[in-house]
Amino acid sequence: MAKLQVAVVGAGILGSRHARVFHEQPETELVAVADLNPERKQVADRFGAKFYPSIEAMLANETVDAVAVATPDHLHREPVLAALQAGKHVFMEKPLATTRDDARAIAAAAAASKRIVMVNYSQRFVADHVWIKQAIDAGLLGKPQMVIAVKFDTISVPTAMIRGWSAQTSPIYFMSSHDLDLVYWFLGTLPREVFAHETRGTLDAQGIAVHDGLNALIQFEGGVSTNFHSSWIHPNTYPRVSDGYLQIIGSEGALMYNNRTRAVELFNGKGGQKVEFTGPHTADEVNGKITGAFTESVRHFISCIADSREPMTSPRRTLIVAETQAAVIESLRSKQPVVLK
Repeated sequence: MAKLQVAVVGAGILGSRHARVFHEQPETELVAVADLNPERKQVADRFGAKFYPSIEAMLANETVDAVAVATPDHLHREPVLAALQAGKHVFMEKPLATTRDDARAIAAAAAASKRIVMVNYSQRFVADHVWIKQAIDAGLLGKPQMVIAVKFDTISVPTAMIRGWSAQTSPIYFMSSHDLDLVYWFLGTLPREVFAHETRGTLDAQGIAVHDGLNALIQFEGGVSTNFHSSWIHPNTYPRVSDGYLQIIGSEGALMYNNRTRAVELFNGKGGQKVEFTGPHTADEVNGKITGAFTESVRHFISCIADSREPMTSPRRTLIVAETQAAVIESLRSKQPVVLK
């Protein structure tokens, strides 16, 4: 069977990982990398692929089966639509988009294209999170009633790592996309209302016009109350660039998960248990190859192409996550609750 020919658009931190992972899969061949920055030709050179200064030039000169889009958060719409218009399957980075219009446009184009389109919500493939999902589905917590999801980054992220476009995104997009998608997946119900507060000043003072962090209260169907904290001004002396934790309180039990220790503690009427996870998490190098949830997400995409089935994180299935994120930003601006329709 011929290998899938893949091109990567956007060769920054995550794009270079996309390039490597697709290069390492036995079913795929990385044939091209496109990026506006000519210095990123080194990513293409590293994996024996051709380099192009734009997706348009790449699509005009290469015959590819699939395109991986890893452009900045706010620049997903155009490359995804261009790839779909050219008849390509698409594997795209989260978030789906940073505006409601862009998210809906991508979802509509994906549905009309009859191609396989997948948003890279890789955290669904982390063994720790799969265990939590199974515990909830098994009724070990009873009916989930409250969720607290906390995610924070060091200030190096908005001021250095993505300084060129940090003001065009938000922690709710750049960091908490995974948290929001995971909670939506864990609960299996839809978010219905959002009320958010922000704090700002630290990044504004450095010439970066974006909030320092936010708290979003999101009510899900069935009366489940959730609170998402998302901020990125921790001092750079903090031991990890990104960290956080999750707590789920149910009618018959409670669960706590610590991102740094990868430990889950679960308590219910039958007692308590602690599970400590080891092994690859998101993207760890094992025997010279990237291993973990990121790779498993890519492999899910590849298998969906082979089987002609919709990915578990297709735009249609995860549009509600983008709609909820847009509602968070709308609530910040209006200082009022926003009902999701």
